[in-house]
Amino acid sequence: MDKMNFSEQEWVYNYLQNRDKPLPLVLGTKGTWGINGKGAIILVAFTLPDIAVFRDMHNVTKNPIREMKYKDIVYYAVNIVAKNQVEYVIDYWKE
Repeated sequence: MDKMNFSEQEWVYNYLQNRDKPLPLVLGTKGTWGINGKGAIILVAFTLPDIAVFRDMHNVTKNPIREMKYKDIVYYAVNIVAKNQVEYVIDYWKE
């Protein structure tokens, strides 16, 4: 079966379905997410305080927070695209 490619917004929307208390997400921790052909990590949280803490945890406090609205949801995201930052997060989340 072919893998479906979802946009960030679709992925988050699908994740939120039937979840009362969703946890923050780290998209791309296995190096599979990309932005403009480069490896990327996207931090996602559902409150501003959570995304601020999440950003601090991953040493990317200078990366801007984006407020995202898609269908009936609102979430906050931080893109990590600098190669050294992406590698740091991938290493942090390795199993």
